[in-house]
Amino acid sequence: MFASYSFIVLAWGLLLAPVADAADPGATETLAGVRRIDFKETGASLPEIHIGPGLSTTVLFDSPIRPDEVVLEGRERFQRLGMSEDHLVLIPSSTFRQGEQLRLEVRFHDGAAPERAAFRLVVDAARVERQVEIYRQPRTAESYRQEVEELKSGMARLRQEVGRLQRSNASSGDSDSWIATLAIMGDIVDKTLTYGRADSSAPVSVTEAKLLRLPGRWVALCVVLKWRGRAGGWTAATAALRDAQGQSMRVLRPWQQGPVSIKGVQNVVIAIEDEAAFQPGRYTLKLLDEGGGTSVTLEGLAVP
Repeated sequence: MFASYSFIVLAWGLLLAPVADAADPGATETLAGVRRIDFKETGASLPEIHIGPGLSTTVLFDSPIRPDEVVLEGRERFQRLGMSEDHLVLIPSSTFRQGEQLRLEVRFHDGAAPERAAFRLVVDAARVERQVEIYRQPRTAESYRQEVEELKSGMARLRQEVGRLQRSNASSGDSDSWIATLAIMGDIVDKTLTYGRADSSAPVSVTEAKLLRLPGRWVALCVVLKWRGRAGGWTAATAALRDAQGQSMRVLRPWQQGPVSIKGVQNVVIAIEDEAAFQPGRYTLKLLDEGGGTSVTLEGLAVP
């Protein structure tokens, strides 16, 4: 959970600022920087590598592999596939569909433990990882130093973006714009969620619900509310989140830039305290104003 709280503060700092021009749609197709996976720290689950049609992903290994023993599900559907003893280059074809998952398995040349390494390739055109480094041996101090430098560089870009947005006079009601901005600046996943029913005793209506996630660090829900009253405003003061079995999830106090009012829409962000407990399933989310007099309830909120 390294830097989880500080990154939430940075992300919400971006939300606080007015959003300028909508982000370039093509900018979210790839993730900048290098992804590093320490295979000894991945646990029982298969590490995921995100790929996209027509875009190359290079996987580098710190130990020689056997190219002739690489197992790649759907190999014949790849537009190009390059292999050597220290790297793979994967270029999926347009036959792959969003969300498809494929198994990739390699065998190391020296026969030492672990003898093999397996990964899950996930087709996700919005989050293609262009370079992934796999560490089977203990990482060097230089490797960690490079990662720290990349993090510092990314934080500097975030600060510059915050300053740019604060100088902008554009509308702050465009949720797609600020989510796209966050996606460009970091490895943040956003996904529109479906729900069965929305009830509101408050003078607001729900226009959209989203899941925001920085994998391995934090996860949050975002509910976009639109004013439907004549005067005044509405602010979510507390939130309650329950799973399908009625168990409560620990969440932080809702955040929004200001009251929902006749001026337009507002994004209400609810951060989940325990990411591990927030499993896929259906949830009920209830937002209440100060004092609990009025509320907004989403039932059957489907979290993938």
